[in-house]
Amino acid sequence: MSDNSGLAAERIHVTTDGTLLIDNVDCTVARGSLSALVGPNGAGKSTLLRALTAVQAPASGSVTFGGHDLLGMPRRQRARLAAFVEQDATTDSALTVGMVVALGRLPHHSLWEADSPESAAIVTASLETVEMTTFREREFQSLSGGEKQRVMLARALAQQPQLLTLDEPTNHLDIAAQLAVLELLSSLRDTGVTVLAALHDLSLAASYCDHVIVLSHGTVRSRHSLPASARCASGRIRCEERAPQRSWPATPRMLAMTPARSTRLRGAPSAVAG
Repeated sequence: MSDNSGLAAERIHVTTDGTLLIDNVDCTVARGSLSALVGPNGAGKSTLLRALTAVQAPASGSVTFGGHDLLGMPRRQRARLAAFVEQDATTDSALTVGMVVALGRLPHHSLWEADSPESAAIVTASLETVEMTTFREREFQSLSGGEKQRVMLARALAQQPQLLTLDEPTNHLDIAAQLAVLELLSSLRDTGVTVLAALHDLSLAASYCDHVIVLSHGTVRSRHSLPASARCASGRIRCEERAPQRSWPATPRMLAMTPARSTRLRGAPSAVAG
C-alpha cells in the first residue's frame, strides 16, 4: 500500500568488477521536495542515482518511495512511478525528437495499443515546456548536447512521474538555460513531484533546493536543509545578474498534467527499470 513518504534508501552498496563504488549509503528525500546531490567528479553521484532508480541494481540495500519497494517491484510498475534523466542522452539514430519524447508514454499503454489523444497532448505540452516544439521532426542525433538534454527532460515530463531523478540536468547548457531548468524543477516540486538532481554548481543548489546531500568517495559526508528564506536571498539573484532568465519553466498547461500529491501510480519512462 502506498503512503505519503518520500524516497528512502538504506545501506546501499554498489560494486563493479570488484570495486566498491557506493559504500553503505543511507539517503532520504522528502516527498514533494527539490534536493541536490553534490560532490566532486568521481564521488559516485551518477552511480547512486542509477542505484536508487534500479537502472543499476545495488549489490545490497533497500529503496522505497511512497511505501513502494522500488528495487523489488516489476519493471513496468516501477516505470510508472519514477523517471531518471541520464547525463549523456543516447537513443536510436532514426528517432525524431517527437518520437523520443513519446517513448515516455510507453508505460501507459499495452504493447499494441495506439497512442491516445491524451498522450499526444502530453507529448506536445512537454515539448512546449522546454521550448523544443520546432525541433519535433528533427532527428534526435542531429541535436547539440544541450538540445538533447532538453529533449530528454521533455521525455521525463511526458512520463508524469511522482519521483524524478536527474544526472547533471544543467550539463551542456548556458547559464540562462541552467536557470530555466532549475526554475522548471522548482515548479514541479510545487505540484508534488519529488525531485533529486545531481548538480555541480553549489550556488545553484543553494539557490533552488530544499536539501543538499554531499557525496564523496561513495559515501554521504553531510546533509543540509535550506530554508526558503536562504534560497531566495542567495545565489539565484547573483545568477540572474549574469544572464537573463529563459522563458521555459513549466507552463500552466504542463503543470495541469503533472501528478498532484496523491498515491496513484502515474507514468514514467521504461528506461528507469533495470
